[in-house]
Amino acid sequence: MKIAMKTLAGGKIRGKMKEKRVSSKKICELLKKDFGISLSHLAFNNKLSKATFSATFFFQCMYVLGVKFIDFDIDSIQTKKIEDEE
Repeated sequence: MKIAMKTLAGGKIRGKMKEKRVSSKKICELLKKDFGISLSHLAFNNKLSKATFSATFFFQCMYVLGVKFIDFDIDSIQTKKIEDEE
């Protein structure tokens, strides 16, 4: 199954949150405590659903979730061909 590149990172964060049983509210508290990032759980959810975050934010989320290893299946990423963008 192919996944759009835009949704891959958000899905990875959500998956780790579910695996570690961390709510949106809790991850926001952890981000505030460790990195000084002030987000409401609604803003956090919007950020993930719209995929409007940086790689730095992705890694900050992984850090506060205690993730030590991040696995990506590059073959599962759906990409566009250059001619599709024209």
